[in-house]
Amino acid sequence: MGNFGYSTLLCDASGVTVHCLGDKRFSRQRKEAGLFLGTVWSERQEGTCGVGTALVEQTPMTIHKDEHFRAQNTKLTCSCSPIFGPSGKLMGLIDLSSLSSPDPQKSHIALGLAIRTARMIESAYFFSLFQKQWVLSLSENRELAEVSIPSLIAIDEGGRILAADRGACQALAHQTVDRSLVGHSIEDFFDLSFENLVGIFSNAGTVLPIRTQPKGLQMFASLRCPQATIIGPASLTDGIATASSHIPRSGEPMTLDYLAGTDITLKKSVERIQRVMNKPIPILLSGETGTGKEMFAQAIHNASRRAKNPFVAVNCAAIPESLIESELFGYKDGAFTGARSKGMRGKILQSDTGTLFLDEIGDMPKNLQSRLLRVLAEREVTPLGGETPIPIDLHVISASHRNILDMVASGDFREDLYYRLNGISFELPLLRKRTDIARIVADILVIEAENMPGKMTIDDSAMQVLVEFSWPGNIRQLRNALRYALAVCDNRVITCNDLPVDVAGFLKPARQTMAPPIPIKSAVDPIAKVVEAESSVVADDNIPGINTIERAECRVILESLQKHKWQVSNAAKDLGISRAGMYRKMGKYRIVSPNKR
Repeated sequence: MGNFGYSTLLCDASGVTVHCLGDKRFSRQRKEAGLFLGTVWSERQEGTCGVGTALVEQTPMTIHKDEHFRAQNTKLTCSCSPIFGPSGKLMGLIDLSSLSSPDPQKSHIALGLAIRTARMIESAYFFSLFQKQWVLSLSENRELAEVSIPSLIAIDEGGRILAADRGACQALAHQTVDRSLVGHSIEDFFDLSFENLVGIFSNAGTVLPIRTQPKGLQMFASLRCPQATIIGPASLTDGIATASSHIPRSGEPMTLDYLAGTDITLKKSVERIQRVMNKPIPILLSGETGTGKEMFAQAIHNASRRAKNPFVAVNCAAIPESLIESELFGYKDGAFTGARSKGMRGKILQSDTGTLFLDEIGDMPKNLQSRLLRVLAEREVTPLGGETPIPIDLHVISASHRNILDMVASGDFREDLYYRLNGISFELPLLRKRTDIARIVADILVIEAENMPGKMTIDDSAMQVLVEFSWPGNIRQLRNALRYALAVCDNRVITCNDLPVDVAGFLKPARQTMAPPIPIKSAVDPIAKVVEAESSVVADDNIPGINTIERAECRVILESLQKHKWQVSNAAKDLGISRAGMYRKMGKYRIVSPNKR
């Protein structure tokens, strides 16, 4: 704004100028007007003025010429916008002051620029302050979601809200009694769990629609994962199991051989994949959330002859039913109200000559399954509003955490589409069933710590905990746990105390006792006697395949639920885990609340 005769002041919350920019040609005039470093523009000192009054009112405003209290300031036109921190505390102010009287249009432009600059400073400060947390960015407009200044929410690894900026509070605070977002679970405001949120936005920068609850308002969001501090691979040689000879760096594609590791089952699957990946055979991947289905799909594409062509991923569970048809098939100009003026190429056309990855295919609406079947059968697609089919050449890889064959039997999934997608199928194993967990831990630490100075190690007890933990969230949960441990560890050594509460909180007490393994019945019976008296149902005594540590975990969960009178949210908070995590563990140990007996 200097070329237009404006000076820019950055002031603190008391009105003191801490930074000043302006055209050097007008330095004398600016100094005479008080537009320089160190001047005080509080209302107490100057009376009504742009900076001082905006700080008192805590709202953007323009003070024009004679509206100033002091006569020496009446030549100025000042447009100001306060700057707020994540907690809503006033941090400072940005001011654009003109030495001459601008026309009304320029005054409006200056005020708008001041407001936008203040929001940019707030957002930059928010991202800087919460580098080690998840940050959810929200926008009400899809087209502007990637270019406008979003509303921001910081979330911890348990799905609890740590902070929210003014935009997020204005959009969501009315949904709570205390009109505060901090301390609430992200599930209290949106119709999906934190685990699903992380899964949906696994690709950094992805902008997708989500809905608020209970009103179901649509917003457009992206998720920034915690920024890990990292070290070089040579510094992870002590106290860690042997890692792979080549570990992909950040942004480097992972190969099929690397993903298979030393797990015998996966190595056999990879050998079969390599035989069919260049054939016109569709591949179906199955496995629980977090087992790495998209990473495997990307690795298959990178290893195939189509590697130089597009890889397009579509999460069928993340896109609302009303949008998935246009997202997949695209549309012509004017196909429907709100359509882009030039139309849009759908994901199928975008993947032409490459690979189309249909994640969570089991969640595709039934009415679209027939259209997809026709596209795969005819190898051509017709955009919405179009008349002429467009030929396509692509390889299809689909994935789901659900049993598609069971869905076919229940009528929820078309049988002919299932056999069209299932040219060959592969099941990715649960992390706890893999034989190379120690190697995975070591490799993830190298990747997540490649820029951290000094030498990083992990002690034997922490490694043992990581190897024996059940990992219901699979590799995604393990990665988050290690990011957390790297962020909080002291002396560059990861110990049990550095692991997240839901990992270390249950395991360390069991590890400190030297008692021999006890059957689950003896661990549960003392609680069962009390709970049964209250007409409650507790864990199944005959759960196969669990160890001593898991029995102790089951006991802790039961005690917490009883203590909080089966209020799951309160029990989860007491144990330091998310509500979704608590329900997952209750399912694992077959714990049923009294009202569901």
